[in-house]
Parts: sequence; C-alpha cells; structure tokens
Amino acid sequence: MTENVLLAHSNVSLARQPIVDSRLSVMGYELLYRKNAVATQADVIDDVGATAQVISASLFEFGIENLVGSNKAFINFPRAYLLSSSGMPINKDNIVVEVLESAVFDAMLLSALRRWVAAGCSVALDDFVFESKLTPFIELADYIKLDILSLGHDKFHEQVESLRGFNVQIIAEKVETWEDYQFCRLLGVELFQGYFFERPEVMSSKTSQVNSMTLLQLMSSLLNTSSFSVEELERIVSQDAGLVHKLLRYLNSPMTGLVASVDSVRLAIMLIGVEPLKSLTNLLLMSEMVGDRHALLEQIMVRAKHAELFAKIRGYDNQDKYFLAGMLSMMDVCTGMKLDDVLGELPLPNEFINAIVHRSGRVGDTLDLVEHYSNDHIIKNQQDMDDLKFSYLDAIKWTDDFLVAI
Repeated sequence: MTENVLLAHSNVSLARQPIVDSRLSVMGYELLYRKNAVATQADVIDDVGATAQVISASLFEFGIENLVGSNKAFINFPRAYLLSSSGMPINKDNIVVEVLESAVFDAMLLSALRRWVAAGCSVALDDFVFESKLTPFIELADYIKLDILSLGHDKFHEQVESLRGFNVQIIAEKVETWEDYQFCRLLGVELFQGYFFERPEVMSSKTSQVNSMTLLQLMSSLLNTSSFSVEELERIVSQDAGLVHKLLRYLNSPMTGLVASVDSVRLAIMLIGVEPLKSLTNLLLMSEMVGDRHALLEQIMVRAKHAELFAKIRGYDNQDKYFLAGMLSMMDVCTGMKLDDVLGELPLPNEFINAIVHRSGRVGDTLDLVEHYSNDHIIKNQQDMDDLKFSYLDAIKWTDDFLVAI
C-alpha cells in the first residue's frame, strides 16, 4: 500500500511574498513557483509549466482565498500563456496578470493583453524599463513593477519620472534596505515588495495526481463539438480519481459561488460548464502534474464500477452516486490525507460523506460489501455473495477494457 500511496499523490509547493502599501499594510501577494518545499529560488525550466503549476496549486490544493484572502494575487504569466486562447479558470477580481520582461512587447502580445483586460483582468508589467514605444502597454497596465536593486537609485528615479503622466501604480520591488524604502517613498511610490519587508514564504501541500492520458482524452472530447455529449465527458472524467477530486475542489472554491451539493460526476460536469472545464483541463495538462500509477488506478476503477454495478443489480436509484462513492472512498490513498479531511473539503452532502467515511445507509452498506469482497472477507448473506461475484466480474471486464483504451 505504501508504494501505491507514492504513486497516487505528490507534494506541490509555491511561495508567496507580500506587496505592501506605505502604511505597511498588505495589499497583495506575488505567488511564485517552487520546485519543492526546500527550494529558495524559482529554478524554472519551463515558464508555461511553472505558471500552470502555480495556478493549479492555488486553485486545487491551497485555495486562492487561503493564500491571499481578499488581497490581490500577482502571478507571472509568460508570453506563451498570454497568447493562449484557452482561457483561464481564475477569479478576475483578485488575480493580477504579471507580464514578464521576457514576453517580447510586440503587436501580438498587445492584442492578447487587450483580450485579457477586456475579460476583466488587471495587468502588471514586471521588471519594466520605460521606452516611448511601450506606451500602449503602459496604458493597458494597472501596475508597473520597477526593480530598484537592478536599476539603482538614479535610474529608478528616471523611471518614476517617465511614468508620472500615466494612470498606473508603481510597485518598487527588490526593496532590501531602509534607505531604499525611504528613497522610494520620497519619490511618491506607494507600493513595495522585497526582503526588507518579508522574504518569500514557501508553502507545501499534498496533491492528487491526474493521468495525462485521461486529460488528453477529455480535451479531445471537449474540442470535438460534432460528437460532444455530457455522457461521454462523464465517462472520461470518471476514469481518474485525481481528476474527480480536483474538479470537486474547484466547485467548492468561493470563486464558483456553488451553494448546491454534488453526488455524481455528471452533476459536477454540468455545474462547471463546458468552457470552464476546457480551461481547467488545459491548465492541468500544462502543469504536468501527472503520474504513472497503473496498478492503483485499476484498483480504484474496479471498486467504483463494482459499487455501481452492484447497485444496478439491486435496482437502487441514482446508480452513478455509487460509482462516485466507490472512487472517493480511496481518496485517502490518492492524496495522502485522512479520508474525512479530504471529503470535508469537497461540496458533498453530509449524508454522502457519512456513507463513505462511516459506511452509513445503503451507499455505505454497498461500499462495505464491495470492500469485503475485494479483500476476501466472509460474506454471510448468499444473495449478497452472488450479486457481488456477478457484478465484480463485469467490473473487472469494464476496467480491463478501459485500461486498454487509454
């Protein structure tokens, strides 16, 4: 089981560094990529993957509201991400799109940024150095970050003077001394970031992994509008417990405004909607948070399908609920967390959580029987035994067909 746990989940890390105003009150945090919990620098190999991992970790694991509260979240966006037409599953009210200095300020980027601004996003230009030809970009921006450590006091002063005629807030970054801070304040700068205030704080969490082939299948289905169906999406999403977990975490975030409870994969898909689901899938693909966990995947799928088919034989209502219950009953293995803690973070009815954790009601009884059968425990009732055996064989066949297909 220990080997399965290692295959099923991993650790995800990011860092946050506050941006403060002249009263030293936090107005936002820059969220930064970190490879692991002990990394002190970004060590980015792939800009797009790093940004995707920061956003997906903020969205699915930490919760953006837990990272920044009601403040702004500044996230670095490389050129390739900004030019992407896939859209972003983000709360545009508190996310600031930070344009890296390496983004290449050309007509294509300007057009892309105009789309982001039209969609309601705020823009910050990072490590900026003023040139008159960049005026259209400045006019789109809400914030401009000037690196006082790199520029030095004289050039920093020149940059501030060049930007005075624009409706933009300057953030002095890399502020490392009291002298730097006072110098910026004398120039009228009101927002600051740097080691003088606080070093980046690294945060880590366990994350459930998602099978890359499942994501590719899902994206293919979402893009193929001619044969699109909710049933097909449900079939694909149901293949991967990690994906189900992430989508439920997304539904439970404040940005969705969800007030209903979810007890089936189909309902989760319908509540998310096609375009957001497409954006989420693209985000997970780019984040590369995938894992090879064939044996555990097979175990989860057999249990989920076994529970569903047993419910079908018994003529129970809402049989897709049993599939989801079977899948979620192994989320402790997928995340490395206690089962009640995992389920408590998801938008599930209390009775559904109790059925999975405490094995109450008909759903709980079914999970108990399915688990006992898979572990070769004694099944006292002969009818239960017959129904379990028959449905188990079909669950094995269905899972084998599924694994061949991916």
